Amino acid sequence: MVKLVMNKKLGIPALIVTAILSMVSIAPTHADSTSSRVGCVQPKKPAKDLGTLIVSGANTQLTSVQWGIEQGCFKKYGLTIKTVNVATSQIGIAGLIGHSFDLTMTTPTVLMLAMANGNFAGKIVAPRHGYSAAELARAKQEPLYPGELLLQTALIVRKDSAITSWKDLSNRKIGLKTLQSQEQAGILLAMRAIGASAAKTQFLTVPDAQMPAALERGDVDAVVSSDPFATQIILAGGRIIGYPTAYYAEPGVTVAYISSQDIVEKNQVAMRAFAKTTLEINHLLNQPESDASYRKVIAQVTGVSDAVAAKVRLPIMVEKNVTFTDIAYIPNKLKLLGFTRSRVNLAPILFR
Repeated sequence: MVKLVMNKKLGIPALIVTAILSMVSIAPTHADSTSSRVGCVQPKKPAKDLGTLIVSGANTQLTSVQWGIEQGCFKKYGLTIKTVNVATSQIGIAGLIGHSFDLTMTTPTVLMLAMANGNFAGKIVAPRHGYSAAELARAKQEPLYPGELLLQTALIVRKDSAITSWKDLSNRKIGLKTLQSQEQAGILLAMRAIGASAAKTQFLTVPDAQMPAALERGDVDAVVSSDPFATQIILAGGRIIGYPTAYYAEPGVTVAYISSQDIVEKNQVAMRAFAKTTLEINHLLNQPESDASYRKVIAQVTGVSDAVAAKVRLPIMVEKNVTFTDIAYIPNKLKLLGFTRSRVNLAPILFR
């Protein structure tokens, strides 16, 4: 079992976290594949061993890490990576606080909430994926093509649902991976924009992998699901209502690798190598020749079928370090929605 030192200000009941983590095992590092190599060619002289970093995140996000392991990218820079699948971002942050993980994947929004409301001293170490201004603008415009994702995360309902627009979300139950997330913020902003009341809308946490079943059973009226599970729901007949992120996010990084200040201070060299490796992985994953191998990893890590993995809308991976411009809008929006009481000091948030 992974033991965590809990921070009550994060609002995570210790028994719940312990129960969840007791079912989570640290995945052993897979052997670096040398066949069908797309990139990350090994140097003639092996890199100095920098030790092991444990990376946690939702399995939908860990796909790029696993692809990098199999392509030998971390090995190239002297790193050994182990991964842990966690149900929520709060558990990932709790793992950083308890030093059970070295890095976790989440949105800058969740990080800032933990900093503002939980006194968490966090660092953004490297980017994962993000959206352009054109992508965000298009995701607000009709028609939203049925069966085709415009962003990686969408608000989806059953094919027989009476919900047809944002205004129909009043008095409904909506499944989210994380409460007070950028997805919840986007829904609230979209409803506010058309004058719909969210006072009686209920937001419930549902792990990504459980969203298809929860929606089918009627446990929730809608889910904000991420690929590949979003594609799985759509292929089963689910209808896209909209893209919450488009109403909240601004161009730039959407998901990032974060750590805590104390972990970063103790692992400066390894963290710099991780950041460098991540940018190389992101660059390679943006190349068309990586698509086939990446889709295989998506199916392997998440458990979706090859047919679903073949239809996934692959994200645009960010190939440069996160800047203050990428995240400067977030504190104001969090305060506007009442998610935080004060602004977050962004000065120490970026790892350089």
